[in-house]
Amino acid sequence: MDEFNLYKFIEFIIFALYLTFIYLAIQIWLLWKDVNKDDFKINTIINESFFKKNCIYVFSFSIFFMGRQIFEGVSIDYARIYFILLEMLGFICIVLFAYDWYSVLRLSVNKKLHPHELPEFMR
Repeated sequence: MDEFNLYKFIEFIIFALYLTFIYLAIQIWLLWKDVNKDDFKINTIINESFFKKNCIYVFSFSIFFMGRQIFEGVSIDYARIYFILLEMLGFICIVLFAYDWYSVLRLSVNKKLHPHELPEFMR
């Protein structure tokens, strides 16, 4: 695989990560409106493992994006591949961060009838 095809492949992965993040962000926003505030406790979000994972995600994507900016200014032959890989790793961390929040919020929401459940309900 030559260098151009590798760039195109990584750019495709980054685009898919963008779309995944947008989907998760919209889902989090929609779930937040339906969270049962009476049953929702701070302990649900701030438990030790959830807090540690979120800190690692925030630290990781900060480091990856700062590293991306460093490699952007370097004029080595293979700096562009590091530039793009760091960008991809940063977006992977952001998607994992959003997915963690989505999974925690999903557990705190009252069960609603979703469109994919409607055909089963109609039978």
